[in-house]
Amino acid sequence: MGSQHMKKEQEFNTWIRKQFYEATKPKGCVVQRIENTTSNGVPDIMVITQDLVFLIESKFETTNVRAEQKVFQINVNEVSDSVVCVTLSAYPKTKRLVVSIYDRECIRNKPLELTFTLDNEGFLEFYNFFLKAENTA
Repeated sequence: MGSQHMKKEQEFNTWIRKQFYEATKPKGCVVQRIENTTSNGVPDIMVITQDLVFLIESKFETTNVRAEQKVFQINVNEVSDSVVCVTLSAYPKTKRLVVSIYDRECIRNKPLELTFTLDNEGFLEFYNFFLKAENTA
């Protein structure tokens, strides 16, 4: 399924999973949906790669997150450089993948937002952005 055919968050989550599997070949990764009953604020998806752990809150056609989701992301991003905790938002109509990064700075300001294309190349740019940040840390 191409990104332009996504109609809901569940399809976006499937797309994210497939993109991580492709991006981490040949070593691979572990992608696990986190149950909503875990705790307030815990992201939707955990991805473990050879280099990083991603905790992802997925949103469909919105970047809005609840206060407890912001707090969780801020706390994680302050504690670890090897865990990337972000919100990924899909906008299929405009083919955008928006990455929102919440850290201590966004308590007073808006989160840092990065925009990539909602396709294989855009996902690889997103993934490599965080790999490069990890390798320079």
